[in-house]
Amino acid sequence: MIAVFKPHPQSEARKRSAVILIEYLLAEKRGEVLPTHKRELLDVLLWKISLAESSKYKTRFQSQAALKCKQKTKSRHGKTKLIHDHVFQRAKMIAKLEKAKPDKIDVILKNAFGCTVTIKENSRLSKFDKEYDGWARYQKAKIKVINTETDKEVDY
Repeated sequence: MIAVFKPHPQSEARKRSAVILIEYLLAEKRGEVLPTHKRELLDVLLWKISLAESSKYKTRFQSQAALKCKQKTKSRHGKTKLIHDHVFQRAKMIAKLEKAKPDKIDVILKNAFGCTVTIKENSRLSKFDKEYDGWARYQKAKIKVINTETDKEVDY
């Protein structure tokens, strides 16, 4: 394989923008923001971070099966065979962010990135969602992932 990943030219600015908005949101102490609204906005901002480097299906990390998949974008029937999976699950990250001290926010947000997998692989991953997070889910689901920037397999 040939390394194909090229980050978006504004990827760092896009990430930083989302991080700043998350910090503002978490710093709100007056209690005027409803917890459900805060979680919804955190969810959207985590998406923004995971998409900052690339488009939905051209992530830095891709499973071997996703790289071989011929149908990379939606067909005229609105279906795709690929999924943008958040390696570290958003719901778990939101729970951590809500409890985090300000100096720990960046550490948590470093794990806001995606991996392109097939629909079948996503189904396998979901079996491990409750017990595992991060690359441990991929290891348990026996999914090989390539860092397309370095063209090397991710070592779990």
